[in-house]
Amino acid sequence: MSIESVKFRGRHHSHRAIMFLTTGIVCLVAVPVLSIVSIITEGTEDIFGITGIAGLIMSVLGIVMSVLSMKERDIFIKDSVVGIVINSVSALIYLILYIRGMII
Repeated sequence: MSIESVKFRGRHHSHRAIMFLTTGIVCLVAVPVLSIVSIITEGTEDIFGITGIAGLIMSVLGIVMSVLSMKERDIFIKDSVVGIVINSVSALIYLILYIRGMII
């Protein structure tokens, strides 16, 4: 096998996928942090609700942008798939917490 027979593809990591992967990780880490802070303060303040809604919106935006980044040409799709999974999990957690907060 000679060097001439090996063809390298010019694939790269999508910057959009990496950005929303880190956004999903931040949203996922923010859930226990908000829970611990709300237990310590022993009260329901509006800032925790606003932060939760912002996290839900960021997670949904991360899902949409990760799906859009999968349509780019010559990229590694692993980052996009991991971004979709992490953002979906954090959106589901935020949605469950939002529904639970409406019931209680």
